Amino acid sequence: MSALPAIASHARNARFVVATATAAFALGGVAVLRVFDPNAGGLWPCAFHVVTGLHCPGCGLTRTLHALVHGDIARAWAMNPLAMIALPLLAMMLAQWWLARPLLPSWLDRRAHDGRWWIAALVLFGVVRNLPFAASVWMAPG
Repeated sequence: MSALPAIASHARNARFVVATATAAFALGGVAVLRVFDPNAGGLWPCAFHVVTGLHCPGCGLTRTLHALVHGDIARAWAMNPLAMIALPLLAMMLAQWWLARPLLPSWLDRRAHDGRWWIAALVLFGVVRNLPFAASVWMAPG
């Protein structure tokens, strides 16, 4: 008797559990961000920013998500442009995994699943957003 149907069934179940947990987590986050305004204060400050005075690649992410939940795309972009690029890509990667069929072009899929590209993007964004030039100051949160 072949174990392949059992493995395929297990993979479908795992995808369902992950997708359900992700959706529940996302809906919970949306609910919190609908009522809580991170711009009003009350959050702990970014430890990296407190110590160095620089903006880490994640600075502004909570405010980005808050703006997205309220439909303010321009403000979300102003808080963290990298997140605005990464979030749809991550959502497509999750949907592609869950549906078990390709949704992204193959060249993008290969790079999106290679952690080196993510690390390079985070490091480059973290450096460039802290440079004192007009061409890069717009990347700082706010």
